[in-house]
Amino acid sequence: MDRKVMAIVTRAVPYRDADLILTLVSPEAGRLTASAKGCLKPRAKLRYAASIMNFGEYMLSGRGERYVVTDCVQYDSFSVLTEDLGKYYAACLVLELLTKLSPEPQPELFLHAAECLRDMAYGGASAPDAVTDFLKHALADNGACPDFGVCASCGCLLDRDAVYTDGEGMVCPHCAPADGMRLDAATRAYIAGEERDIPAEHKTRAIMTLSDIVFRALGVRPDGGYFKEIK
Repeated sequence: MDRKVMAIVTRAVPYRDADLILTLVSPEAGRLTASAKGCLKPRAKLRYAASIMNFGEYMLSGRGERYVVTDCVQYDSFSVLTEDLGKYYAACLVLELLTKLSPEPQPELFLHAAECLRDMAYGGASAPDAVTDFLKHALADNGACPDFGVCASCGCLLDRDAVYTDGEGMVCPHCAPADGMRLDAATRAYIAGEERDIPAEHKTRAIMTLSDIVFRALGVRPDGGYFKEIK
């Protein structure tokens, strides 16, 4: 049975001599697996369709969960992101988390992932800022994003340190339980979008903290370690 889906390639694994096994994420179908026959050959007709980050309309043939890519109308390759190591790592984090959260369709998260890649590729967005916003979208799209500016318990404005709790979200230190995750003032303000002009190492720390919040809220861990590789 033939099937047509809009999708992004989030993973490509070599198989046999010249084939690739692709992980595709689609807003209408969720996570799919498909074979790209012969796409490791230099002159392969659909070589572009088997590239990580390729975004397009895929024509698939097969039954059940066994598909073969037969054609692709490319919308964007986002190949410019491979020219910047920081943005490439950021794209890898985005695609990995999108894959983990999309066993079933997540159309809003798919849109936010595509927008994140677009903003880094063409909109001048920095890798840390774009990833931070995407992680917040991942929480919000799954009904789990806390308010980083207001205490969920007493309602006071959060303008210094804050604490993340599994039960209530972000609270002020006065309302915090002993087992909460503490965020220093700079980390909280950066994640909230109040102050983005901070040193790179502080941005990395904020991303690692936000990744921990995603794990506690959604049960999947974004690989914030990508940012540890950027010197």
